[in-house]
Amino acid sequence: MTIDPLLLAIMLASLFIGGLVNGLIGIGFALFAVNFLAAALGVREGVIVMSILAPFPSGYQLWRTRAHWRTWTRLRSLLAGGIAGSVLGAWLLVVLPAWAIQLGLGLFTAQFVVDQWRRSGPPMSKGAERWMAPVAGFFSGMTNGALGASGPVAGSFLLAIGLSGKEFIFGISLVFVFQAAFRMALFVAQAQYTTTLVVLAIALLIPTMGGQAVGLRLHGRIDASLFRRLLLTVLLVSSVTLLIRGGQGMIGFITGQP
Repeated sequence: MTIDPLLLAIMLASLFIGGLVNGLIGIGFALFAVNFLAAALGVREGVIVMSILAPFPSGYQLWRTRAHWRTWTRLRSLLAGGIAGSVLGAWLLVVLPAWAIQLGLGLFTAQFVVDQWRRSGPPMSKGAERWMAPVAGFFSGMTNGALGASGPVAGSFLLAIGLSGKEFIFGISLVFVFQAAFRMALFVAQAQYTTTLVVLAIALLIPTMGGQAVGLRLHGRIDASLFRRLLLTVLLVSSVTLLIRGGQGMIGFITGQP
């Protein structure tokens, strides 16, 4: 596999920055870096390499915030919904155009972020949380299976139920690791992993985890309100990115352009 030197440099920088963002706020690594991996390696190869990389920063975040392990009891329905959603997402990846899913996810996330920025209300009620958890899990699993990204939906839900700080990081990391393991199992069953891609992914852990280490050192210097603003900013950027990509795909579909 030959990679253009400029694309290689950009890819390494994106992995470092993505790891830094993850260390800082617990989310954003895959959303930030996967597009650069796809540009350098190809879309299919980029997604496969990301499936190997993503569990490591999330797994480390899960370990370092394990003191909040009791939070998982609030997320059982979310995780269960994610299993069904991942299976459907893998099917939708074949049946539906990606731009349709990107537009739906982008609009959902953008609406939530705008709503949260406009008001500072109480967390979602316990009753609403119980019935929304499997729904949010289903859609996060679906987008994970179809697009390889569940952060906008899962992150939006965890903010809505009032998680913040290390409790939020534990919750979102648990979702990421759980769904990443399920996706890796699917890729193994489909024989998608090659020796070259696995070795490359292992090598790319160096900038990824290095960036995360820097982000973790900065994390303790950020107060709760700034943490929330940074998190909403990442979610907004991710939603705009999805809307742009989905819009481009829809225009291409309408005009008949690839």
